[in-house]
Amino acid sequence: ASSTFSRALIGLQKTITMNLMNLFCIVPMVVGSFLSTHGADAFAFPTSTIAKTCTFSTMLHAAPAKNVHILHTEEDVTSAVHQIVESAAQEAISSRGHFALAIPGGSVLKVLSSLNPSSDWVSKTTLAFVNHKCVPVDDVKSAIEAQARTKFLDRWGLTDIISLGGTSDGAKEAAEYEEKMRAIPETKLPRDGDGFPIFDLALVGVGDDGHIGSLYPNRDEIEVTNGPWTVAAYMKDPPSISLTLPVMQRARKTVISAAGKSEKYPKGKAAAMRLAIVDEVVTPKDFPASALRDYAVWILDEPNGSEMEEIERSSIEKAVGGA
Repeated sequence: ASSTFSRALIGLQKTITMNLMNLFCIVPMVVGSFLSTHGADAFAFPTSTIAKTCTFSTMLHAAPAKNVHILHTEEDVTSAVHQIVESAAQEAISSRGHFALAIPGGSVLKVLSSLNPSSDWVSKTTLAFVNHKCVPVDDVKSAIEAQARTKFLDRWGLTDIISLGGTSDGAKEAAEYEEKMRAIPETKLPRDGDGFPIFDLALVGVGDDGHIGSLYPNRDEIEVTNGPWTVAAYMKDPPSISLTLPVMQRARKTVISAAGKSEKYPKGKAAAMRLAIVDEVVTPKDFPASALRDYAVWILDEPNGSEMEEIERSSIEKAVGGA
């Protein structure tokens, strides 16, 4: 019962946050009208502060994330993510008979590669990609779909996959990918009141520079919040497609995990995780991952959480319950 209550509170928090973000977009217009009539002296603070803080939601400084779980080991993080995938699938199928899952590439594929589904939820799952390079989908070196098929999808037997067309035309691929998602009935991929899709679970990766999906810092793609589900991203060649920020934010459960380290990164992505989760200076525009502070469950191992000593260490059980 406490787990159900916790999930309800998290859902309420997401709704309140979205409404507050909408409010911040309206406030400048009201203030602007007031100032044109009464003058800037009507306020005790500079009007430049209003414009700097409220013009775009991606310019807002987000409060530190609250749903953060720093676990002891990489294996703990993997176990927590596995349990969240399983529980999200079972909840969705119990509720409406289907499970909508979105995954990225990178380290998340490694996490999923060791998951062995414990029930038949795979046959009732639709899979989309949070981001994907505009390359042939069977290119194992570059295509997330090919990599995911090799690592786990074929073994799972998951066949309901929303695939790219396989060309290098970013705009065409993004438009066609959105068309494919929009063609999916709402019984499989629900929509919210604004017409955005609601994935039951979105697993999102974070880059060292703070990018999420293919939404990179200080680029126009992070500002696409007014309707499109997908966007073409030209940060690299070939380009990629990415789900837009509102889609990532609206998933019933959004999970960001970071675990493991290497010779190059002995602390994993500790610096990036600190900026994404608690830094008081960054904005979603210059560090996109911070735009998910209020929406995601953050699950890190000790190396990746090592720059956040102020955060109490957690457990697998609490991480799974937090989702």
